Amino acid sequence: MLFRSTRVVSRGRPVHARHLLVTCGLVLGMVLAITVVLLLMQQRAVDIANTERELKNLALVLSEEADHSLQAAEAIQTSIVDRVRLHRIETPDEFTTLADGFEIHQYLQERLAGLPMIDAITLMDTRGRLVNSSRVWPAPPADFSDRDYIARLLADNAAHNFIGAPVQDRLDGSWTIVLAQKITSANGHVLGTVTCSFALSYVEGIFSRISLDAGSSFALYRRDGMLLARYPHVDRNIGRMFGTQEGFGPLLNALDHATVRRFSMIDGVYRLIVPHSVPHYPLLVVVTSSFQSVLQHWYNEVRIYTIGTILVQLVIAGIVVLGVRHLRSLERLQASEAAKVRAESELIVAREREQSARASHIQWRHFDMALGNMQQGLCMFDNEDHLLVANRRFGELFQLPPEAVTPGTPYQHVAASIAATGLITSDDMRELSEQRRAMIDRHSVAELDWKLADGRTITVTHQPMEDGWLSTYDDVTERCQAEARIVHIAHHDSLTGLPNRLKFQQRLAEAMSFARRGRGLALLCLDLDQFKEVNDSLGHPIGDALLRSVASRLDHETRQTDTVARLGGDEFAIIQNAVEKPAEAAAFASRLIELLQRPFELDGHNVIIGASIGVAFAPQDALEADNLLRCADLALYRAKSDGRGVYRLFQEEMDARMQARRQLELELRHALQAGELELFYQPLVDLLRKTPTGFEALLRWRHPTRGLLPPCDFIPLAEEIGVIGRVGEWVLKTACSEAATWPDGLKVAVNLSPAQFRNHNLISSVTDALRAVALQPERLELEITESIMLQDTGSNLATLHQLRELGVRIALDDFGTGYSSLGYLRSFPFDRVKIDKSFVQEIGARQDCSAIVRAVATLGAELGIATTAEGVETRQQLEALAEIKCTEVQGYFFSPAVPAGEVRALLANLTAGANREPAMASS
Repeated sequence: MLFRSTRVVSRGRPVHARHLLVTCGLVLGMVLAITVVLLLMQQRAVDIANTERELKNLALVLSEEADHSLQAAEAIQTSIVDRVRLHRIETPDEFTTLADGFEIHQYLQERLAGLPMIDAITLMDTRGRLVNSSRVWPAPPADFSDRDYIARLLADNAAHNFIGAPVQDRLDGSWTIVLAQKITSANGHVLGTVTCSFALSYVEGIFSRISLDAGSSFALYRRDGMLLARYPHVDRNIGRMFGTQEGFGPLLNALDHATVRRFSMIDGVYRLIVPHSVPHYPLLVVVTSSFQSVLQHWYNEVRIYTIGTILVQLVIAGIVVLGVRHLRSLERLQASEAAKVRAESELIVAREREQSARASHIQWRHFDMALGNMQQGLCMFDNEDHLLVANRRFGELFQLPPEAVTPGTPYQHVAASIAATGLITSDDMRELSEQRRAMIDRHSVAELDWKLADGRTITVTHQPMEDGWLSTYDDVTERCQAEARIVHIAHHDSLTGLPNRLKFQQRLAEAMSFARRGRGLALLCLDLDQFKEVNDSLGHPIGDALLRSVASRLDHETRQTDTVARLGGDEFAIIQNAVEKPAEAAAFASRLIELLQRPFELDGHNVIIGASIGVAFAPQDALEADNLLRCADLALYRAKSDGRGVYRLFQEEMDARMQARRQLELELRHALQAGELELFYQPLVDLLRKTPTGFEALLRWRHPTRGLLPPCDFIPLAEEIGVIGRVGEWVLKTACSEAATWPDGLKVAVNLSPAQFRNHNLISSVTDALRAVALQPERLELEITESIMLQDTGSNLATLHQLRELGVRIALDDFGTGYSSLGYLRSFPFDRVKIDKSFVQEIGARQDCSAIVRAVATLGAELGIATTAEGVETRQQLEALAEIKCTEVQGYFFSPAVPAGEVRALLANLTAGANREPAMASS
């Protein structure tokens, strides 16, 4: 067409056709280049915006996960502080005495169960010395006074807790992050500190499992700029302070609402950085992605577009060059005849048309290739809403036939074709139309997420252009699913899939809002019985499988409106909504106990456990979530105390009993220091000679207000609160000291509790007690029960042999009342067995009791083991035992237990009456 307007002029006159051709070529090349640049810039903005949104979501989820982990650790610390305050501890020495027991070590282990994010729980005194730890007991000597959190908590009166710098654990050498909390008394006195350690490898392991790409990084900072953890790990920067560096200030300014684009302080890479604060702690999570990885896909598209554009530009340039050369040759020619000029002009016009058609075909072919390689669907419309172009991906996303997206198709027809597929609802189509109109009216970019009927999620972006508008459609299904998985992990237990403690607290708070308006609900707290035995005997994999099976049964038994949660370890909780009467919750608890008592088939093992349940009811028992949970815990404690495998409803008297028990606990701790404990002694009499062979030491508590208390009233409490070890050592030393003043040949028998027997210092305690008063070892007889033999038999047998090597005598108490007495006589040669008084007292009335006592005495004689009959109260019992030929007797027939000051008088009386019939004790 250009050559048709060319004028052939006489020599010397300017010819403007070639200038016009060059101008048209330049304009066409510029239009093509500008169009490609606009498309690439729009795609670049979309890629960056998508990455920013993904990084913000990840930062939010990671901050919530960090907050949940720290709150779980702080909840454990708070429970430990509350446990200390219940004992009314007021001085650091009292705290150290309370905290160094084995029971506290077990309590720390129980609190740690089911929380893989916490590596260890430790207790320290006010000088930073280790008192107890969940890892090992007894705690080895370790000094942590140089840790920053020790100085901060003890120096700052306003500080409640503090997150320390990453340090190397002095117990096992691993690197940890420490959350430390001050332990104070009810009056505010500092007693010590409790810390929860988070393994640095665990924190960075969480980051590594959700890494987006090779250019992404995750970091955890303190607000003062200290780097606590990072993935990928950079060892030299862990614990380094970045607060004074120029790049840390913008992170604080952009918290929770903006992104930062700058060079990283860690590796110097230019990054897209999203910081987010941890809600309740002075921490921030920083998620980054290098611009190189963010725009990697965009760079590939740039190369494709650039190559296509260059090829088209080269074609245009070639056409222009050929045209210019041809026009120059025409300028040198002079047409001699008009017919010849017209013929040549027509020939040029024909060639020009052919070349233009060829150039246009090449240009659109490369442009179509670029559009076809895009991962996003794309379509462009003009100002009259007619389709200009749509790529192949757009048709694939909505399963459209080719004729539905041909150029020139009105927008309404394209929308109708999409709606006809059934993938988009009418509401979504209406929202898309409103969004498009708003975009046109405001001349701004608009974005919308579509949820298709087949489960896919499509992000639709409308962007206005100078002569129309452009839409892109991006399939973000995988990204949305990944984000949903991360949110699920933050609110659910990884082992059982049940809601975790954080989700449970949210559900309970929601349910309590309805309870305050009169809608009843029941809260059930469950604790599995014998779970620790399953873990210890069959291993943690079987224990984990058991927890999953229990969770499955509980979830199957509850309604959809109820909530089953795992609070940690073997603790579960159930929120039962819409419960009108406590009797309904009681019936439900009874069904659960029966359900959990059924055998579990786990990897070839038939496992039988039980459950104890505490039930609280709202709004009757409490109107606040924390108070209702406390009521359920009290009911659970009562269920355990009543023998386990039962449920108990909360009653007001439970709180009063707990307060009374705590008062007795405090008084018992004071009793040992105040000298209120005493030893009474009951004689052991040789049955043949009727002469005393020694005395059994029996513990009494002379309470200032309750009078003289027998052991059954306080020994179980002493074992539970962890003071039985010190009480047992006092009994051993006092009994040996008193026996040293008796005539030679008289022995003293001392009972050992299972807790005292588990103490690694038992051998040294016995040795020290004997050496302190120069008492011959053979005059000390240690009595153990069958329950000791049931626990860690190999280790206990080794301890018994060590005691035997010292020369101490060993007696088996309450023989015949346990499970495997005969097996114990084979495994260890006891010096004496004591026949339980339940058999002796029925020896004249029941034939089976007489047969049992006779069998034990005969067996003892055959094995060379002496026998002692307990609880002798009548002449008939004494005569029957003499006929059976028991070795020794003990009971009220000779004397009840007497204070140490009356032993000599009793001994003289028994010795003087050895040749006459002993009289019944006055009592």
